Amino acid sequence: MTVKPAEATFERTILVNGDVDLDVATHCGVIRVAGGEPGVVRVRGILRGRRSLFGLGDTRGRIAEMAANPPIEQQGSSIRVGDLHDRWLLRGVTMLLEIVVPHATRVRALADAGDVRVQGIAGPVRAEADSGSIEMADINGDVRASADSGSIRIHRVRGSVDANADSGSVEALDIGGPITAATDSGDIRLSQSAPAPVAAEADSGSISLRLAPDAGYNVRIHTDSGHVRTPPMAVQGRSSGNETEGQIRGGGPLVRLDTDSGSIEIL
Repeated sequence: MTVKPAEATFERTILVNGDVDLDVATHCGVIRVAGGEPGVVRVRGILRGRRSLFGLGDTRGRIAEMAANPPIEQQGSSIRVGDLHDRWLLRGVTMLLEIVVPHATRVRALADAGDVRVQGIAGPVRAEADSGSIEMADINGDVRASADSGSIRIHRVRGSVDANADSGSVEALDIGGPITAATDSGDIRLSQSAPAPVAAEADSGSISLRLAPDAGYNVRIHTDSGHVRTPPMAVQGRSSGNETEGQIRGGGPLVRLDTDSGSIEIL
């Protein structure tokens, strides 16, 4: 006879006034945060027991306990979700968190082993994933993202972006502020909607950057092993097949791109 893994859900509606500070974490699972109506935070959690060679053990009891007493804390407009004082409760359990917040919300999200998705809020947003991917879109404020093992994808941000992936690609497109991006192993793809400084570094991977339309930039680019392609630019100092310094469209914010093994392309 096959024993189905235990599963339970919990839902809470929280009333808030003014801007919201949301701190959300999951040991193993997925975090999804999306913008919604003002004055209300809606939390939905799904708890699932993971299959194990050692059986379910007391997983069902712990899931039932967490569903009856969800890990949600509120102090005014500051809300914490998923932060368990007794981490043992999550052993062998996956927790998916779906949270709808007012647009005026600041978010800090942490996933030990899982993905983070944040969309449609004012921000700022800070997200970390030890093993999993990070995706953000339609953020009005600044964004910081860090992934030890997984990709980072960030789209349509009005503020600055700081993205770092130890093992995975970084994509930050349609960014209206400064960009800092780095990866030890993976490609970097960037684009700006408004001119601002850009700094990108890849140990093993290529870098592609689409500049803001009609904007001028100062450029410093280098690759140890790979080719360099740029629009027409006024070269300053030395220029070779793998290193160039100069100005595009009369100059402007500084762009610094560096890769040890990979090509660099500016569009």
